[in-house]
Amino acid sequence: MVLVILAAVFAALLFLIFKSFEHRRVALLPAIVINYFVALLCGLVISKPWAAGDLAPLWTPSLILSVLFITVFYLTGFSAQRAGIAATTVASKMSLVLTVTFSVVALGEEQRLLGWMGIALAIAGVVLSSWSNDGRGMHRAWALPVLLFAGNAAIDIGLAWTQRMRTTPLTEAVLPTMVFGMAGVLGLIGVFVRGEQGAFPEPRTWAGGLLLGTVNYGSLYFVVKALANSGLPSSSVFPLMNIGVIVFGTLGSMTLFRERPRTLQLAGIATAMLAMVLILAA
Repeated sequence: MVLVILAAVFAALLFLIFKSFEHRRVALLPAIVINYFVALLCGLVISKPWAAGDLAPLWTPSLILSVLFITVFYLTGFSAQRAGIAATTVASKMSLVLTVTFSVVALGEEQRLLGWMGIALAIAGVVLSSWSNDGRGMHRAWALPVLLFAGNAAIDIGLAWTQRMRTTPLTEAVLPTMVFGMAGVLGLIGVFVRGEQGAFPEPRTWAGGLLLGTVNYGSLYFVVKALANSGLPSSSVFPLMNIGVIVFGTLGSMTLFRERPRTLQLAGIATAMLAMVLILAA
């Protein structure tokens, strides 16, 4: 459970960092590129790919995941700045519906009745905690909608499948390193294609990228570790992690940006906490 909590904390920090980029006028895509190379360096220090054995089974899934990561990460940052943290969270975290379905149907995982009740409450909690009183937040989030929804589901499903089918105890920690390295190269190409390389000399671009990269590596590292070592099936890990993102993200928004959750959002957080209890009791 500690691994799931750590994964949620780091994932929530990503949303908060993206929001801070808007306030500090940090160029989004160049900072994301720096972030991926920083995350790659973190991975080289921690996971030591050259000592992990045969990495051949990881090359193809890593490439696919890297394309998804750079695309969805950019859309997430753009949405957090334009539509807000809460609205972006709904579009991102509702992907757990597809993730859990895949884990049960394709990976053969089982869920008891309490588990299904908890997952249903988790979905309700995510929606309520991200809903604004006038509904504008939800509407604006779904201006990007299908891409964030499907993209995040594809990432979670890809991670769950790769961790189950392609990694070993020696190579599971290398997977984030490979994904980040490939995503960094793809992002660098994108920066030059878009003509945004002028942002690289700016100190704030590097400061934002360094912070984002460190947190981003921690997020994926702990997700992979939670899937492998938490003792929970992936159909429980992702709902629990998404609940944690809502809780920690709300606390962070209140502390850093002086945001105050509305009544529906508080009800959603309470619902999410009940869902966590049910999933753990299943």
